[in-house]
Amino acid sequence: MSTPADSKQLIFIDPESVQNNIRVNDTIFQFLAIVSGVVCGVLGYTDLKGVAAFLAFNCVIGAAVALKCKFAVNTYFISWDKILVDGASSGLGTFILCWTLFYNICHLF
Repeated sequence: MSTPADSKQLIFIDPESVQNNIRVNDTIFQFLAIVSGVVCGVLGYTDLKGVAAFLAFNCVIGAAVALKCKFAVNTYFISWDKILVDGASSGLGTFILCWTLFYNICHLF
């Protein structure tokens, strides 16, 4: 018969390591936002094409980060949404800035 103490497993989380992983993940997504914004602007994507391209880029980089973690995301991050949702939301403004800037440079001027 197992006791309640046997069924509980302690999970140790190093907050400094998790914070560093989140910071590196944000840096990756910021760089991706710049690159995808430049690509979408140069290719002349407008409206939903650009948004779809941004989401596709984020899904690819999110899968790459998960692959780098060997899909044991909970070992390196608090949860899955720290990879995709937080990364994409932090890079959205940068994407829009680069997208509109390079669209205007290439197609309007």
